[in-house]
Amino acid sequence: MRPRKKRLIRSNPLTRFYKPRGIPLRDMKIVRLKDEEWEAIKLADYKGLDQEEAARLMGISRPTFSRLISSARKVVASALIEGAALEIGGGDFHVLPEEAYDQNNPIEEKKMKIAFSTTGNDLSAAVEPRFGRSPQFLVLDTKDDSFEIIENTTHDASGGAGVKAAERVAKTGVQVVITGDCGPKAYNVLKPAGIKIYSSKNTSIKEALEQYRAGKLSEIK
Repeated sequence: MRPRKKRLIRSNPLTRFYKPRGIPLRDMKIVRLKDEEWEAIKLADYKGLDQEEAARLMGISRPTFSRLISSARKVVASALIEGAALEIGGGDFHVLPEEAYDQNNPIEEKKMKIAFSTTGNDLSAAVEPRFGRSPQFLVLDTKDDSFEIIENTTHDASGGAGVKAAERVAKTGVQVVITGDCGPKAYNVLKPAGIKIYSSKNTSIKEALEQYRAGKLSEIK
């Protein structure tokens, strides 16, 4: 039996709970819409895509999408007809940040490089809170999650450490940087190079990577 493919989702609901006004929650039924069902409704009914295109964007077959949108509409109809509360959540899905998928092949996750500021040598190491002062960077290739360590030889420089660190990281060809904080001088080197910067504090590199892939990290803008 082939393993079930996870559905691809590119955003999260703005609100995860809806209920009729004026009726106590304890007195009403709750129906649940899975995240992938919400995505199906967004693509088919909100964006107006045909099922073939919507299925392609979610990384599933058209018959599978047809079943998914049918079950999603039934849940929403149940909430409307029965006056039930609607809760969104659960399912088997994978959230892709916008830059993490290829516009020409949305089914597949884009292969990219991510740089993490760190003092350690593997994915269990903590994310260093200061980008420019990080003694090294772990550069991970999402193709196979292999990585290399890049030394930041100017991390203890009296001035310009952030700029030099940013230039060093940019030369590695990364598309994303994950750090605690990024100073304005380093920011002004990374952003023009097309590199997105995300903040992750008090986490390991592995945890930060999982949060990034789940779309839970905040971009520094």
